[in-house]
Amino acid sequence: MNLAHGLGERSDLPVPLWLALYAGAAAVLIAFFAVSALKPKPRAGREVPLPLAGLADARITRALLRIAGLIAFGVLLAVAWFGADDSHNPAPVWFYVWFWVGLIPASLIFGPFWRLVNPMRPLAAIVRRCLPRGVRRELRSDGAGNAVAVAGMIAFLWLELASAHPDSPRAVALFVTIYTVVHAIGGALFGPRWFAQADAFEMYSGLIAAMSPFGRGSDGRLVLRNPLAGLRSGRAGPGHTALVLAVLGGAMFDGFSGLPLWTDLTGLLRQPVTSVLATAALAVLLVLNFRAYREAIRMTGAYLRPGVSTVDDEFTFPMVPIMVGYGVAHYFSFAVFEGQLGWLLATDPFGRGWDLLGISGASVDYAVPGPAVISAVQVGAIVLGHVVGVVSAHDRALRVVRADDLRSGQYPMVTLMVVYTGIAIVLVSAG
Repeated sequence: MNLAHGLGERSDLPVPLWLALYAGAAAVLIAFFAVSALKPKPRAGREVPLPLAGLADARITRALLRIAGLIAFGVLLAVAWFGADDSHNPAPVWFYVWFWVGLIPASLIFGPFWRLVNPMRPLAAIVRRCLPRGVRRELRSDGAGNAVAVAGMIAFLWLELASAHPDSPRAVALFVTIYTVVHAIGGALFGPRWFAQADAFEMYSGLIAAMSPFGRGSDGRLVLRNPLAGLRSGRAGPGHTALVLAVLGGAMFDGFSGLPLWTDLTGLLRQPVTSVLATAALAVLLVLNFRAYREAIRMTGAYLRPGVSTVDDEFTFPMVPIMVGYGVAHYFSFAVFEGQLGWLLATDPFGRGWDLLGISGASVDYAVPGPAVISAVQVGAIVLGHVVGVVSAHDRALRVVRADDLRSGQYPMVTLMVVYTGIAIVLVSAG
């Protein structure tokens, strides 16, 4: 089971690489010039019928989601700690595929999904009730919490992509346990606001949820909306920007680690040297990614409207569709095939010879989808994500860039997006 670098092996594109690169870059540029000329505006959301809104917000619904989250969390930890410490343990697949990859479609469809099922919230609430009132605090600054969230995401990316044994059930158990203890204590001391600001996965799910067709109106009620409206209205802080860039950098390393150059090099080395080299490469890509974004923002600063002093975090939400596109491209086949494996291994989670689901002897079906479908989804997700990002970036630029320089003021961010498109297509096709 190859979990170290996400997808493992990838299939070649069904079209020449140069054609895919030109098509992807052209799609982003065409979208840019189209929105510059047409200046589309997101439509306002309309309310969901009241019975559905009432059901979604009902206390029993929230309670059931919390209970489901706690049960799933308990099962994962039990299997990870006490199941067999080998590839027959389903915990790594559940964690990397069902949870991490599953957050993308769940948040896209249902909104801030992890906030609703996060098992650490009720655990922290219980601990908080046991603390003396003098010990309880309120989280007054976003900065400290955001730093914890970004650090948590980088730690997770290191575990998945650069650690020596990412597919070890005990490594997964240790990470989840430490992460839970940190956030149970943080939530107990600082209250529920801690999770919105410091939980990496809750922040990640919330960013993706900006693209969900479900949102909240000005009165707090559930509404149906144009997903672009969520990207337009989202307010980001430095922590959100850093988290998006970290995930993008991790996806780039995931693709880079599948290149023959990397696999040939690491094939000659042994642990822990391979892990040290992977850690260094991941760090370099994260730094380069941060620097590229900062440079694009710096260049955009020359075109700002009077009174607008900075746009450091103004273009964070336009980067979210790109982050999602990268995620779908890098994890699609991984989710399809390893997701099946998670179900097959669940029939005997503790390695005791059980057949709880009655599927003993079944195997993963690698025939569907075929390589052409996988490649089409990969390239389509990358291009669509970047096109939506360009449209959203244009919408943001209308608010901060001088009217006379509206087009040229967007060139730095569009150039960055075109570069991201090319890198992503090269990595998914050459791995």
